[in-house]
Amino acid sequence: MKLISKITFWYIVIIVLIMCLTMFTARNSIAKHIREHETQRLTAQNDSIGALLLAGVRDINTTGTPITITRITGNIPHSKTQVQETEHYNSHIGRNEHRLNVISWYQAGNDTYKVTSYNYVTRSYLYFSSLVWTLVWKLLLIAVAVVISGALLSRYLLSPFRHTMSAIKQFDITKKDKVRLMQTTTKEFKELNCFVSHMTDKAIEDYTAVKEFSENASHELQTPLAVLQSKLELLAETGIDEPQAKLIEEMQIAIEKLSRINRSLTLLTKLDNLEFKPSQIKFCRLAKEVVGMYNDRIELKQLKINSRMDSGIYLNIHQTLAEILLNNLISNAIRHNIEGGSIDLELTNSHLYISNTGLPPELPPDELFKRFRKSNQSAESTGLGLAIVKQICEVSNFEVSYDYHESWHHIRVQFNKEGDFKNEPRPDHGYPPLILEPA
Repeated sequence: MKLISKITFWYIVIIVLIMCLTMFTARNSIAKHIREHETQRLTAQNDSIGALLLAGVRDINTTGTPITITRITGNIPHSKTQVQETEHYNSHIGRNEHRLNVISWYQAGNDTYKVTSYNYVTRSYLYFSSLVWTLVWKLLLIAVAVVISGALLSRYLLSPFRHTMSAIKQFDITKKDKVRLMQTTTKEFKELNCFVSHMTDKAIEDYTAVKEFSENASHELQTPLAVLQSKLELLAETGIDEPQAKLIEEMQIAIEKLSRINRSLTLLTKLDNLEFKPSQIKFCRLAKEVVGMYNDRIELKQLKINSRMDSGIYLNIHQTLAEILLNNLISNAIRHNIEGGSIDLELTNSHLYISNTGLPPELPPDELFKRFRKSNQSAESTGLGLAIVKQICEVSNFEVSYDYHESWHHIRVQFNKEGDFKNEPRPDHGYPPLILEPA
């Protein structure tokens, strides 16, 4: 619900509650005042009759008037004036009416007189029904006026806010363009625009600084690493003994690992900065090409690969990211497999599924996608492969999950995040051998 709609709704609710409360108060107040004024009028009328009786006038003609004079025996009651309310049937209009009686007693010499006067008053529920109809019409008019006013306010008064929200949505930090906001005279919107401008400018500055640092760091690190690598290769060609050769080999492995870590961290930084723009590619063909590149490693480890890949699969992902995603998943399936193990691969329009045999992971499944988390501390692994896979899936709007079941590692990449991939059955292990053909 929009802000102006919520304000309108609460405004109408408050008006309804206040008007209902005031309606009940008004009804009781009107009925009370009418009763009091009529009682005062009838009492004054009785007092005028009583004044005549006290003056000695006994022949008072009340024919045709709502007044009766009765001489009674006994003493005057403690309260000389009493008010009674009764229902009286009016034969002329054919309905009961509310009758207000005022009874007064007077002592004129040795005689006691009872003077009764009456009048018909409108019942309170009749006032209430009129008030209800008045309230209904008033509420309808107020609701229409509030809705129209809300629409006008939303269109004109809130237009700077909508423009600011649109500018925020279209803001792209990689383009380094400052946001342009609408001028406004509203204090709150001025403060909002000032805050948005300050934060976006600061984000651009930080992004530029981080990008420059990562690029410079990557470039500066690669140079000394390449120098070290070349020097070690030259040193290995000199006359050295076996212990020295082993040390040189370990140093080369460490330098290669450091170089891979540097490239991986640089890639993660670029992924965080959204530097890869997606495009539609034929993912099935790329998957077959990447798998074909690992045939030698698969044969060297004596692995059996079973696959089922559909044709005509197009995905909206950057070409380089798609290659890295497939390379990391397939190399992991080979690296963490056992001698003579198996790899199952399934590719459909909805998901990519890769399973491989292997030892149970030493870490909880949720931590495997974090940076520098690996189930074994082998020198070959950098601990960034699955972290890169997860980051690529996030920027490509994919979903990745991991599971270990009955000596099988299962990784599923769901291309449509709305799909429920957790409850889908695992593919059967036993597909026909992979045949690499043009997609």
